[in-house]
Amino acid sequence: MLVAASSLLLASLVSATPLPKACKILFDGRVPLTATPADFDKTTSLYNNQFILGQNQTFDEIIKFPIVLPSLFDLKKINAKPVEVTINDQSIFFPGSGPLQSGFRRSELIPGPNNGTDSTVIGTTTVHFSIQTDPLKPLNYSHEYHPVWHERNDFNGDHFDLETGTPFTPSKESIPIHNPKTLRIAGFSVPTPEQNVFITDFTDFTWHNFALTIGWNTNKTTVYYSQNYEPLKKVAGPFTNDNSDGGQFHFGFLKLPTGPQGIDVAHQGYQEHIRGAEGLIYGGIFIEDSSNGCVTLS
Repeated sequence: MLVAASSLLLASLVSATPLPKACKILFDGRVPLTATPADFDKTTSLYNNQFILGQNQTFDEIIKFPIVLPSLFDLKKINAKPVEVTINDQSIFFPGSGPLQSGFRRSELIPGPNNGTDSTVIGTTTVHFSIQTDPLKPLNYSHEYHPVWHERNDFNGDHFDLETGTPFTPSKESIPIHNPKTLRIAGFSVPTPEQNVFITDFTDFTWHNFALTIGWNTNKTTVYYSQNYEPLKKVAGPFTNDNSDGGQFHFGFLKLPTGPQGIDVAHQGYQEHIRGAEGLIYGGIFIEDSSNGCVTLS
């Protein structure tokens, strides 16, 4: 009887304990299980169906759905699956004015409603994403890559960058980068040296989970990180960062060339032939309102 009474008491206490309130989601970029690569070319896509791609490429050609376990926040939304973004030799972007960006290789997903002045860049918001390597489509770590970043509205710098590979300009880094196969979060990209606030090994077969809380008016940024299915933990900040002028999030590839310092990296430099494709796997992309301090950690 005591055991039964204790069980009833425990059950009543558990049922009376309020669940943590979910943060308001401003953009949910988690990809439905039913999605196809061709869906990313449609006007109904979660992401901008026109940008950013190589000239004459389509998302149907560069989007893949690898067979991997879902990421931490794909599990939260049961009907979501990881998505892979790839680049190849044809991933050369034509910006519409000026020449082809032949120095870069680019394939990127931009959240559909993120027009540069929308709710994702007002007040304080938190962007979530998970990233994983594809050993069947490996990167060339002699290059510098930006797998995730937020670009200012005036295109004059990035509020933050997730970087991997060998830095094109080592002297611009606030800490020496000895292992190119690392993931590095850097603050506003214009100052030299740029502010590297977090670094971790980019291990294969591992989900690397990130969240960045960005105060668009306070100019404060906080970074959270975990691996696989562990809850996010704060690893940097809040640190002072120039978060002014709004802008857009990019998820995918910006691959810099190799070459001498001082060249125009968008239009000059050397890119080795890519055998097949290089790929990065993404999951759990969403942006939430953190104006009241709400941040989803698990």
